[in-house]
Amino acid sequence: MSERLPDVPVPAADVDEPRTPWWRRTPKERSTWGAVLWAQRVSWIGAMACALVLELSGLVGEESGWWRSTFVDGLSYVADSLVIWLVLVVLIGLTNRVILSLGLVTAFTLVLAGANRVKLGLRSEPIYPSDVDFLSQPGFLLSQVSPAMIVVGVLGLVAVVAFSWWLGRRIEPPMARIWPAHLPVRRQLGTVLVRAAFVTLALALLTDATKFNDPGNGWRGIYEVGDRKWRYWNQRTNYLANGFVGGFLYNMPTVAMETPEGYGEETMDALATRYERAAAKVNRKRTGSLADTNVVVVLSESFSDPTKLQGFQLDEDPIPRTRALMEAGTSGTMLAQLYGGGTANMEFEALTGQSIGLFNPQLNSPYQMLVPEYDQYPSAVGAFKSQGHDAVGVHPYITSFYKRDQVYDVLGFDQFVHDTTMSEQERIDDNEFIDDQSAFDEVRKQIDDSATPLMVNLVTMQNHIPVDGNYTDPIGVTGVDAAQADRIGNYARGLSYTDRALADFLDQLEKSDEKTVVVFYGDHLPGIYDSSIADQNPGETMYTTPFFIWSSEGNQQRRLPQVSPTQFLPLLYDTMDVPLPPFYVLLDRLRQRLPALEQGRMIDPQGREVTPEQLDPKTQRLLADFRLVQYDFSIGDRWSVDRMWPGALR
Repeated sequence: MSERLPDVPVPAADVDEPRTPWWRRTPKERSTWGAVLWAQRVSWIGAMACALVLELSGLVGEESGWWRSTFVDGLSYVADSLVIWLVLVVLIGLTNRVILSLGLVTAFTLVLAGANRVKLGLRSEPIYPSDVDFLSQPGFLLSQVSPAMIVVGVLGLVAVVAFSWWLGRRIEPPMARIWPAHLPVRRQLGTVLVRAAFVTLALALLTDATKFNDPGNGWRGIYEVGDRKWRYWNQRTNYLANGFVGGFLYNMPTVAMETPEGYGEETMDALATRYERAAAKVNRKRTGSLADTNVVVVLSESFSDPTKLQGFQLDEDPIPRTRALMEAGTSGTMLAQLYGGGTANMEFEALTGQSIGLFNPQLNSPYQMLVPEYDQYPSAVGAFKSQGHDAVGVHPYITSFYKRDQVYDVLGFDQFVHDTTMSEQERIDDNEFIDDQSAFDEVRKQIDDSATPLMVNLVTMQNHIPVDGNYTDPIGVTGVDAAQADRIGNYARGLSYTDRALADFLDQLEKSDEKTVVVFYGDHLPGIYDSSIADQNPGETMYTTPFFIWSSEGNQQRRLPQVSPTQFLPLLYDTMDVPLPPFYVLLDRLRQRLPALEQGRMIDPQGREVTPEQLDPKTQRLLADFRLVQYDFSIGDRWSVDRMWPGALR
């Protein structure tokens, strides 16, 4: 028999004892630096993931090569991730929770990405910093996104935050307490100071990012590594090429215009003298007057001519009456700044004569970012009031939309009639916006009730998106899928209602004893066409809308080249044989050589797109004069306003 060997105790060092999980260790057992390094890795990976989500939100078609621009050429993706990571650093420093902070940033990222997708789909432009103003207009936001989508989105965001809180409680290694009670007071204070230093540094870097457009900004230098170009003329492409965060920072508020070369009091005095002499020469034979004439400027929301587009066919012409009016009088086409948006910018151009194309591209909304900063702003409103007109603004929507309540006051309107103060507030079928018939009736009522001639600025809403399911009898559409057909058909039916209401409005004005002249124009095409239609309509086709000038005293047949809204009132003066103020002489001369000017586009009288380098010396001088005057009128010292445009400042 074998003998039993005595038990030999195993040394403690040779026993593999189970290690305590790091999330259950006591403060003395934890590695503070290990937790910090873990937080750094997780937060950086999370920041990169959030940046990727934002980049992907800008893809609305097959943008070939975007991945190379984003991940290979330049540092835009790295810079985007770094900005987001700094936000995480601040949150982690304040909450002492990594995963919860990541959940909060992820939730905000999803909100931005979703809003970006929606805006791109509606207006073909991304989210801008100035869009924060729309948060004060929940009614408008709800009209653009279905309530069900909002409910689902809110629940999803709550779920993301709640899950991150739960996950953090389960697996996150405890960070050193903000005020660690188990440490001596000196070390407690040191820990707090170190944490505060990191948060302060991150906040300082983020603050510097908000000054992106300042000369020599370091963040901008990072994004411009590799000679990257800012594509301000197409912001969707700009965001894709330079990163979502980079594009967003590029559109942070900045000075409206750079100071033109030679700007000063002597320069503006000499320029005013030159154009006063030119005006005296032009006006020598002009005998017309608007002193006893009502002037109505109609911006018709999303009014365009869909029969001019390739890719689909309508069963009927939605605007036959408007087409007849254009053929019988002074008419042409307008170059819109944007596809699917830019209403307030076109209104600004028409009323002020100032071009969006001469402002810095970051000034994407003068109504929101420029005009409210002043007590007065030069405009046709003041000019007409100085000639004896009362000024009335009519907009069948909320007054705060694009800050019109503030802007109209600065421009000098005596009265602002809006959605809740209009005499009629009718809707057609399921359209949620007040119809154009009610808007035109309001203008007529204002004219009838006034003992003095009026200057009326009407901005309609009937054809604003969304258009899906607005009408019971959409116009038939062939050549596209069912969803596109329904959308285009409803939009076209809305145009037909505008067409009838407009013809009726002008007919009643013609029968009136009062003299009235009307400028009518569409501000942009609606954002309802998919990429297949856009691809079949290159160039300016998707940026072209109709306009005409009509007078109750008779009309002369005159077809004009494509123009910008800056030319509408000078053309009205010209059509009515009214003496031009010097500023309108400048605009009229520019129209003869460069009739259409918007950001990234210049159109010559032959309808050809040209570059600044292709302009002849005389056109370049006119453009330089226009730049000087616009700077002086907008953010300059306004030395020339009283002489170039008498009465423009109320």
